[in-house]
Amino acid sequence: MDYYFKNANLILEGIKGDFAVEKGKLHFHGLKDPERYDQVTDLQGRIVLKGFCDLHTHLDKALVSSRVENRSGTLKEAIAVMGPYKAGMREEDICGRAREALLMCWSKGTRYLRTHVDVDEQTGSRGVLALKRLQREFAGRVEIQIVAFPQEGLVNRPGNIRALDQALADGAELVGGIPAADQNPREHIDMVFTLAQKYNVDVDMHIDETDRAECMTLELLADATVRMGWQGRVTAGHCCSLAANPPERAGEVLRKVRNAGVRIVSLPSTNLYLQGRGDSYNVRRGIAPIGRISREFQIPTAVASDNIRDVFNPFGNGNLPEEALIAAHGCHMGGTEGLGLLFDMISRQPMEMFGVNPYLREGDEARFIICDARTAAEVIVGHEKLFGSFTN
Repeated sequence: MDYYFKNANLILEGIKGDFAVEKGKLHFHGLKDPERYDQVTDLQGRIVLKGFCDLHTHLDKALVSSRVENRSGTLKEAIAVMGPYKAGMREEDICGRAREALLMCWSKGTRYLRTHVDVDEQTGSRGVLALKRLQREFAGRVEIQIVAFPQEGLVNRPGNIRALDQALADGAELVGGIPAADQNPREHIDMVFTLAQKYNVDVDMHIDETDRAECMTLELLADATVRMGWQGRVTAGHCCSLAANPPERAGEVLRKVRNAGVRIVSLPSTNLYLQGRGDSYNVRRGIAPIGRISREFQIPTAVASDNIRDVFNPFGNGNLPEEALIAAHGCHMGGTEGLGLLFDMISRQPMEMFGVNPYLREGDEARFIICDARTAAEVIVGHEKLFGSFTN
């Protein structure tokens, strides 16, 4: 069947008008009379785009909160209680929960997704192999990138290094890191870059998920990126300690980040939930200052889900507009300009960081979503509204 769509708002392209799907391909030029198409839909100004891009999730842990309890709600207890459960996880368990989470993400318009998967001496490549299965299963619906993630650290853990190396050999597309897991963050970062160079893959690290202002491994990461010649191939998730520093110090680090071509991903829901727990008053929000990062420093910035109902965060619906709404509250970005910027952080910016052209072009395969909204602000404020999607 061929389809004709009237009065569409192609928000990223800045175009309002008609387009068609003919033989599974997009067409914006030389359209036939609408009467000659099998189906005509008047979108009445609704937004059309390729989909949302969730650049930081943990699908191997998704939906574990119904099985493992974190009574204190702290990051420390989350890591402690997840360890024993993780040791017994098998591929079918991981696939079942991750599949359910992916379907949640799909239903909310996510079409590109990056997941960090725990890799260590105990778990080996189980999680990576499970997610490779789901990559094949969801092909054509959700494009998935897998990050081999050493949650338990690397320094003085040769078994974990070997496991991370094997996970990359088994098909993980990126290598992750978490410098805070080791007493020597610089050495941890260098070990990750050594593997990145061995397999010629990009780096995506968990950085400074803390309220402590003195913890600024983001600066070490920026320095290592330049030293290793990996500019434009490194992503830093969380970066909470930027918010604990005065503007001058944060600015000094962000200039290094910009010059190194490092991208930043904010995880507002999880960071609002986990950070500031040591504060008895004037409780900190713990979210990286994404408005300033994007506007002032022009650093590519994304907002992502992180945890979906696991021991680190019992909330989450795989809904990126909802995450943008949480960021709007937490970062005081409720104006039209702020909401527009947040929309960009769940669509265009993360797609480019993912390696996908975010724009709908003549002759492209017809894959897109239709939001039941006419403006970026409406997409975020009315975050449950998805009018429809098209997958050839």
